[in-house]
Amino acid sequence: MDFCLATIAYHNKLIVPLFISGFTIGSFLFSMKSTIIKTLKEEVYDTDRHQDLINQKIAFSEKKGYFEALKAFSNLLMTSIKLSFVSSILQITIGYVGTIYTSLFCLTIALLSWFYLGKALFQVQSNWNKAFDFAEYKAENENKLKVAQKKLKNR
Repeated sequence: MDFCLATIAYHNKLIVPLFISGFTIGSFLFSMKSTIIKTLKEEVYDTDRHQDLINQKIAFSEKKGYFEALKAFSNLLMTSIKLSFVSSILQITIGYVGTIYTSLFCLTIALLSWFYLGKALFQVQSNWNKAFDFAEYKAENENKLKVAQKKLKNR
């Protein structure tokens, strides 16, 4: 009985912060999703280097298409957005019912949404690292080309 009352009291103190955080995170990710996906597509997935790497993986039956990883990342972001909004809505609807079951359910969904947010953040970082690697590769090749062109001019 004490566990039930403690869980309900704990959840009642968290209803507003969980609602605000779920709504804020969902809104932020939703507004940034298209920008992140578009930038990664142009800077990484549309490059010749990426397509060469994917062609090698396709040849060894490890990949199915050029944009599979980007599609999976987009789906992960969308799942995170949906769970954030669902968690937020649950907090201000059934969260006020005040039973152990509704409190545990709302807390579980909130934790699940935070888990997916963590996965999404990890994937964002991983994809940005890939974008920086591709940018570094491009800059190195352009620099090598400029050096070679200078040498040709000086001959």
